[in-house]
Amino acid sequence: MKKIISLLLSTVMILGVLFSLASCDEPTDPGAEISVYLGEEVFDFDPTDYYVNDNAEQVMTLLFEPLFYLNDKGELCNGVAEEYEVDEAERTIKITLRQTYWSDEVRVKAADFVYAWSEVILSPNKPNAAAPLLYDIENAVAVKSGDMTYSNLAAIATGTYELTITYRMGADYNQLLKNLASIATAPLRQEIVSPNPTYWSKDISTIVTNGPFKIETLDRDLGVFTLARNLGFHQSSSAENYTEHVTPASLINFNTVEGNKTLTYADIQNKTVFYMADATLADRAANKANAKVVDDLSTYTYVFNTEKGIFADKNVRRALSLALDRNAIASAITFGKAATGFLPDAVATSIYGSNVSNRLNANMAEAKSLIEAANLSPSDMEFTLTINNDEQSVAIANLAVAAWEQLGFTVYIEKVSTVSNLVFDPNLGDQGAIEDENGNYGNRYITDSAIQYLVKEASYGNRQFDVIAVDWQMYSTDAFVALASLTSSMNGNGTDYTENSQGVARTGISGWSNVNYDAYVLSAYKAQTKAERQAALKEAEKILLDSCPVIPVVFNQNFAFISSELSSVNVSGLGNFALNKVNQNNYHQYLSTED
Repeated sequence: MKKIISLLLSTVMILGVLFSLASCDEPTDPGAEISVYLGEEVFDFDPTDYYVNDNAEQVMTLLFEPLFYLNDKGELCNGVAEEYEVDEAERTIKITLRQTYWSDEVRVKAADFVYAWSEVILSPNKPNAAAPLLYDIENAVAVKSGDMTYSNLAAIATGTYELTITYRMGADYNQLLKNLASIATAPLRQEIVSPNPTYWSKDISTIVTNGPFKIETLDRDLGVFTLARNLGFHQSSSAENYTEHVTPASLINFNTVEGNKTLTYADIQNKTVFYMADATLADRAANKANAKVVDDLSTYTYVFNTEKGIFADKNVRRALSLALDRNAIASAITFGKAATGFLPDAVATSIYGSNVSNRLNANMAEAKSLIEAANLSPSDMEFTLTINNDEQSVAIANLAVAAWEQLGFTVYIEKVSTVSNLVFDPNLGDQGAIEDENGNYGNRYITDSAIQYLVKEASYGNRQFDVIAVDWQMYSTDAFVALASLTSSMNGNGTDYTENSQGVARTGISGWSNVNYDAYVLSAYKAQTKAERQAALKEAEKILLDSCPVIPVVFNQNFAFISSELSSVNVSGLGNFALNKVNQNNYHQYLSTED
């Protein structure tokens, strides 16, 4: 489980944080410096990229802001958007942006959204599971498939701070607006991203954010980062009321450092840490009544490499799913719900209504019967399960492996954490060339999540796993977005181009394809009524749960232990905690002082 640095080192870090305030009269008391634990370490701070753990999305919401957000009632609220108007006759949405700034004091422009959507998320060369969020924009699907260029996307800057979107015929513009509340649709600056596309979001020198906080310090060796107030969030960075939109001056986060004490609920009680977004399994169980818990739009899944011999057989996959006791797994991790389908309840209700049924079964007898009928050879009865190296993933894996061993399988658990990749830095040029062990040249090594790396490779068709554990992000309450990610051609992975072809759509990360599944999702996309759309998506999920290219295990929940000294920790309609308005009582006594 996670470790944190000692209280002594915490104090040293707090003393070392310097805040660069742009106003002429630098305030002597800018607000609270709150010691927090934001959970599993994040290696990539690109809000539009693949998420493979639910914690990454939570952190992104502190750093970036899209056009809109959903409040705790699911109502659409303005983010970067100041106002919008819809012309149903013309199928247009005109959005005026508020005055808000990037962390380097450059004002957010309409072009930043156009670039992020058309040239990053919808690039046919770059896989991105968030692409279906934008498919209701006219020409978006054609841009992603490579049939049109990015300039054909019907989302354009009609003014420096005005964005006009034309939605496709038959689209529900209200659902599109809600999709634009996903953090994955946040803006990106072309001059920041384009020169360094492989590492801008992993290097503090090139990360700029437009949300309530910015990254002030980042120490990969210690696993520590500090978030400071973005002074230009919803106002000029020289505004006198610097606490109006972001109350705390900073969030000082502590993460993994081996050899120090384990963070426990006692640290909340003794006010060493004031907000704790993860805990040991024992601490969760002992203190669950004290946690603030919210359902997340994410399903912890096991993804099969369907190109591997035995996993090409849907009955083998189905047997492994049937063998799982999801209630026992959910109980073991405390904060999580037994998966009743692929779609979490908040997403499933969009097609099933308020009475969401259990669409998954556990039946060991049927599982054994399917394996016997498959007539597998002894060599087929071994495979490896690749998981992130954290206590929760290990606990889930141990329960899954115990069930699968009852079917006669031998399962090896491969625990992974990080990888180091050699990338080209155009700023260094040939002078900084480095050779790796394989004879490849680049300019610097970048640390990444090993699971994220494996998922990205799989999205290009390079599947280096048998079964892999992934937090499958839904991105939106729209069931179409989630189900499209498993189609053959609308999954967001783009297109492979060969010398003599127009390009072939990449399959999903499992390699699975199903003609009927694709047809139902496409039918939902083209549906003229809400009822037709819902019916098609229901049928698609039935096929998915029967064929089992992925096994839904548990519906993720975000949770936090919060000190009694903190108030105004809000929850969004997408299951994330908002900390920009958090108040710390008596915060002056916790502020660091300098000699």
